Amino acid sequence: MRIWGIKFKVNLLFLAVIAIAVYGHYFTQIALLFTIVLLHEIAHVVAARVYGYRVESIELLPFGGVAKLASSELGWNAKHETLIAICGPLMNLLLSLLAECLYLLHLISANDATNFVSMNMTIAIFNLLPALPLDGGRIARAALAVHYGYEWSTRLVTRLAYYLSAALMILGLLSLWLGYADLGLLALGVFLLFSAFTLSKQSRYDTLRFLDSKRKMKKRAAEPLRALVVDPEMAIGDVAVQFAPGTYHVVYIRDERLYDDRRGVFAKTLNEEQILSAIFERGLWREPIFQLLS
Repeated sequence: MRIWGIKFKVNLLFLAVIAIAVYGHYFTQIALLFTIVLLHEIAHVVAARVYGYRVESIELLPFGGVAKLASSELGWNAKHETLIAICGPLMNLLLSLLAECLYLLHLISANDATNFVSMNMTIAIFNLLPALPLDGGRIARAALAVHYGYEWSTRLVTRLAYYLSAALMILGLLSLWLGYADLGLLALGVFLLFSAFTLSKQSRYDTLRFLDSKRKMKKRAAEPLRALVVDPEMAIGDVAVQFAPGTYHVVYIRDERLYDDRRGVFAKTLNEEQILSAIFERGLWREPIFQLLS
């Protein structure tokens, strides 16, 4: 299915939920869930397009979806990522308010309004948990990346996804042991576990895409400055992975031989263009950073 040139795919987990719902004759509930999830993702798409990003595909899940942006247009802008991520849960909140209004106007029953609001708020709250690939994980990464770098922040919220998946699976198994026939928590835990595993494997690749995007990005007239002080033997790649979005980096080489007593500063510095050019144009990564001073 394509909407606005974007390919929408239905995840196998969602297909399983649909199959179970059809088997149990829950046609209305699954239709509502599908509509809510679709509108949740469309909200992300609209926000992404407002900021000039092109969305290639969206995979629909029972609690939201995963959008894939065109790699050539990834900006890794913390503000953009935050606003795009929050639009999904905001859509769920607006849909809940709409249901309440329809109930007050006596256009739908109290039971229908309650079910609709419950679905929306469950999706919104789950998506706001601070773990990738959920919306809350993207918001948390955007907030942390400005101060601690893109890769470190990505790895932190990915680890949180592991912990959250374990908690959900334990709660799911506990509910089954207590006699509650609800596989939802267990399924969500399994999904988060596999998502965290996939994100962990591609973490360095995502960092390289971020750095390449940063290298090609048009510089603004004025940008916040972020300084790093490193040892001369530190690998070029280990320095670059500490770069953060939305800031310009200057790297000071910590070596007494390079210290300027008169000026009270390290005499040798490198800027982010020099470091990123060394990585992507000269293929340097494991080499010590002092090699770039020659």
